[in-house]
Amino acid sequence: MKGLIVLTLLLSLAGCGGEDGGNGVAMPDDPILDLASDPRVMRLQGIVERTDTLLTPGVHMRYTVLGETNPASFHDITCSMDTCTGAGLTLGLTDTILTDLIDPSIGISVSEANFQSLANGFDAAFIEGDLSALDLGQLPVAFTIDEISGALGYGIWGDHGMAGLALADGPFSGRANGIPINGTMKVAIPFAFGDVSGTNPGGMGSATWTGIAEVVALHTFRRQEGVATLTIPDLAASTPTVSVGIDDAAGNPIGEPEWEDLPLADGRFDYGDPGDDVYLEGNFHGVDHSEAYGIFDTDNFTGSFGARRNTEQAN
Repeated sequence: MKGLIVLTLLLSLAGCGGEDGGNGVAMPDDPILDLASDPRVMRLQGIVERTDTLLTPGVHMRYTVLGETNPASFHDITCSMDTCTGAGLTLGLTDTILTDLIDPSIGISVSEANFQSLANGFDAAFIEGDLSALDLGQLPVAFTIDEISGALGYGIWGDHGMAGLALADGPFSGRANGIPINGTMKVAIPFAFGDVSGTNPGGMGSATWTGIAEVVALHTFRRQEGVATLTIPDLAASTPTVSVGIDDAAGNPIGEPEWEDLPLADGRFDYGDPGDDVYLEGNFHGVDHSEAYGIFDTDNFTGSFGARRNTEQAN
């Protein structure tokens, strides 16, 4: 689990060195070290160093062993502020300096990186790599992964946070109750992090934030990009609410009706619990509440989102 999230965080930096505006580029290990001074890399590193909140619902996975495909399963990860623990592993972003971790010895091999600077102010990256040399540790109880090959990472980041998606899809070897096994596995881990506002947006009238959702369909474990829209109808309300809409690229709703009019307290909003069929959690980020990031689960989808404020209204 740690390896998959680190893959997205670190390897999203690999595309920052390209000058082709988003075409895939091969990234051998050594040139990655030259990216530390890139302004966009420094922007992401700064977010990591300022992070006070890390969110991830958990690990969604499906595996096939001896020709038998098991149903998709969910494995909880518990987060408190900037640290998440689960399956015997601990991930703490603020203890990590990205440039220190861009190291071939970590066991991740990058085969392709695709980077874009988007018109809405986000930077975005797609990364493909190989985790076969990385010890992923124990995911479900009594099920240990020795190695898994195919790994994909997707992420967007602004000035105050990042939303991402770590995927693994390929052959694996491991042990179940001490017995060696091998097969194929699909894994999806959404996450979001950054420096949260800790206060509600203020002002008069309404405000809207729009951006991107990174979505995985749990029946296929295929990624798709969607649209995230957050709306506060009355900034001056004594008990403000926020509605969160997640749509696919064609405008079809992925989100749930229960995500309408969520109570907003200290810049935070949520519904349900991780692993529920209807779960969402997020925060407004930055002292000016200019961004919002979060994660979600439904019975058909899991994912993360990031959005930027559309209005010039008061904070």
